[in-house]
Amino acid sequence: MRKIAITVRSALQLPIMKNTKLAAGQHGLDNQIKWVTIVEVLEDIQRLQKGEFLITTGFKLLEDEDRMDVFHDLLKSNFLSGVAIYTSFYMEKIPQSFIELADAGDLPIIEIPTDINFSEITKAILEQIVNNQMYLLEQSEKIHRELTDLILNDQSLQEVTERLGQLTASETVIFNAHHDIIHANDVQQNNVVISSSRITINQHESDLTNYLNLSVKTETKTLFSLDNYVITIHPILAKRTSFGWIVMIKPKAAWQKLDDIAMERATSIYAMEFLKQAAIEETRLRIQSNFLDDIFHQNYGNENIIKERARKLNYDLSVNQTVFHVTCKQSEKMNTKIMDRLYYITEQMLTQKNKQHIIQRKFHSLIFLTNVAGETKKNKYRHCISLAEELHKEWKYHFPEVDMIVGIGKDYNQIELLGKSANEAQYAIELSDLISPASQVVHYGDLGMYDLLLEMKRNGIHLQSMYESSMNGLLRQSAKEIDLIETMEMYFKNNQSIRQTAEELFIHRHTLRYRLNQIEAKTGLNLKSADDRLKLELSVMAYKLDEILT
Repeated sequence: MRKIAITVRSALQLPIMKNTKLAAGQHGLDNQIKWVTIVEVLEDIQRLQKGEFLITTGFKLLEDEDRMDVFHDLLKSNFLSGVAIYTSFYMEKIPQSFIELADAGDLPIIEIPTDINFSEITKAILEQIVNNQMYLLEQSEKIHRELTDLILNDQSLQEVTERLGQLTASETVIFNAHHDIIHANDVQQNNVVISSSRITINQHESDLTNYLNLSVKTETKTLFSLDNYVITIHPILAKRTSFGWIVMIKPKAAWQKLDDIAMERATSIYAMEFLKQAAIEETRLRIQSNFLDDIFHQNYGNENIIKERARKLNYDLSVNQTVFHVTCKQSEKMNTKIMDRLYYITEQMLTQKNKQHIIQRKFHSLIFLTNVAGETKKNKYRHCISLAEELHKEWKYHFPEVDMIVGIGKDYNQIELLGKSANEAQYAIELSDLISPASQVVHYGDLGMYDLLLEMKRNGIHLQSMYESSMNGLLRQSAKEIDLIETMEMYFKNNQSIRQTAEELFIHRHTLRYRLNQIEAKTGLNLKSADDRLKLELSVMAYKLDEILT
């Protein structure tokens, strides 16, 4: 394979350099020459650029101590790719101090006899540099044209990835914005293993995450070495948005400049395709959102029309359906990044499970409709809970610091009742604290008697009227008094167990009995009476529900 860059070793093999002699810096022969500079008087070394090949006669160098210091600094600077010094003009031989510094810094020093012309050396090396630059440009255009043709001929990004891997003779991997591998060429190296964002080469392991993030932050490529391999990371950016990364893994000895150029050309092609996919996905989401809105609000002429719209979305409305409502307990943590990740995880999980689904994305939440499997009510309930718990588990793996909650509505086989399921899923979230503040997955069926109270509220019954008559004496408590409603709520939750209630309230049993007596005195009801207990329990539930919904 053609070497793209000209090295000092290559320059020494040019016919014009036949009679030259390598005086020092043998280990730097693979230094790349980017340009050739002829300097007679060395005064300002700051003007020299990294990679320059310096040709000099050493004019008055040995006679001037200051100039010698400048030249010594230059040899130590790592600016140059190599130095060619004419001998017999102003110095008969190359000083030992030059040789020692050059050997220490792997900087080749070439001794040139006076019968070789400056311009001939410069012309020969620059011709090679220009020719190689032209070759790079031609190959760059060829790569871009070839990859573009694949896209124009409706080939997938997987096909593009395969061809990119062939062109660079490397293992090529495409990550999406969520650090998941979405494409990889199939010519994989046995000693290279990539799992998620971790790479292992001959038992040497590294996490790519920081390198991926750094490349986006700096908006440029990032590279590092691992066990004699080069890992190059190019971010796929468009409209100030990161869509993912191209990662190339290749033995260090085989790496060449053309690999970087191929990656740079490829990033624009991937960026355009990702932009196109994002536009398609945005349109799909908008259609799905409008579809769900029409179902939930019954904005359709008849069932046949809405079923036909569902079929066009590859969705079957003839089986049992339920609605899931997914959000974060701390709404202030919900931002675009979190919502993007939530949508991606939900979409990926449902697709992998081959679950038909339609998703509606809100600003702070995600709603999706899906079919429910199971022959019995209990089986359907378990199916829904299992699906929600799996989604929650996947979420916690990626965002352990963000508390997500999933509300599930009841399942229905009638389209006109799916709006009710959507409301139930939202209620399940809003009322989750009434069941348990630590709730992460809440089915509307878990709300128990609260379902009855909600139905009464929907039918026009004011909740306040249900609890005011029974608990009027407790509602007039001052802020300094003990919250007897909370005591009563805990008492009912623990099935009237004095011991358990006292333990949960962190009070003595005698204190609890005193409070219960206070409740009976203020309400005029007897806690030993089943009817009175039921009246008080419903009153407490109505009060708590009214507090949340008001």
